[in-house]
Amino acid sequence: MTDTRAVGRRFAERIAGLDFMAAFGMLADDGIYTVIGKTPASGQYHGRQDLFDRLIPVLSGFKSPPVLAFEEPIVDGDRVVLVAGGGGEGPRGPYDQPHYAFVMRVRGDEFSEITEFMDTGALESAVFGRKLVDG
Repeated sequence: MTDTRAVGRRFAERIAGLDFMAAFGMLADDGIYTVIGKTPASGQYHGRQDLFDRLIPVLSGFKSPPVLAFEEPIVDGDRVVLVAGGGGEGPRGPYDQPHYAFVMRVRGDEFSEITEFMDTGALESAVFGRKLVDG
């Protein structure tokens, strides 16, 4: 029987410990990873290899990887929500994410679905160098 809380905690520990490859490696081969918003990194990634091939290179330019502190997981059946906050230094500037969430569906010891919620403006600015301006 799957322990959803334990799988969620393992993911959080790996992210908090900056072991992103091990954390993202928990996505099933047929899993779906979704980054919200309309940034160049937003969209769906189909399986672990697609995630590694397309998203990880975009995030590899961080000068100081984002360090996230997680709250206790919220669990309901095979669903787990991880709420976090933190920041780092992106290739184009500070990356401040005080409100972060991963909403995941657990299958065995991996995830069949992960949706990543964050301030996409911070992602746009720190990673892609886009500026938000008043209109």
